[in-house]
Amino acid sequence: MKKFLPIVLLVAIISGIIGYQQYNKSHAETKDAKSDIVISPAELLKNYETDEAAADKAYLDKILEVSGVIKTINEVPTGSSLSLDTGSEASITCEFESHDAISGMKVGDKVTIKGFCSGKLIDVVLVRCSL
Repeated sequence: MKKFLPIVLLVAIISGIIGYQQYNKSHAETKDAKSDIVISPAELLKNYETDEAAADKAYLDKILEVSGVIKTINEVPTGSSLSLDTGSEASITCEFESHDAISGMKVGDKVTIKGFCSGKLIDVVLVRCSL
């Protein structure tokens, strides 16, 4: 038993270091990244409403660039978000990591946003967005 104790401790320490590094690993930013797909808000929503599984396969975890008109602006505890008008009840929700990311924006403004698609809940959601 005493022979295995140093090995177990070494494995535990290495696992802890790797876990800490993965937890604190920075994520990809969208501001300077090249968009994987450029699409309109209405087309993105239509694709999700037509076949959600196919849309997930096409868009999930990819950087989408959407241009549209701001429908609503919301502040959330961890940042801010806005919704782009799609011409229907549902919209494209774009989440930003800081409160000041969309300062100066107002409902009705036309914007171009890049963000990672995280799928559809009620609306299609883009996360880690940038203007």
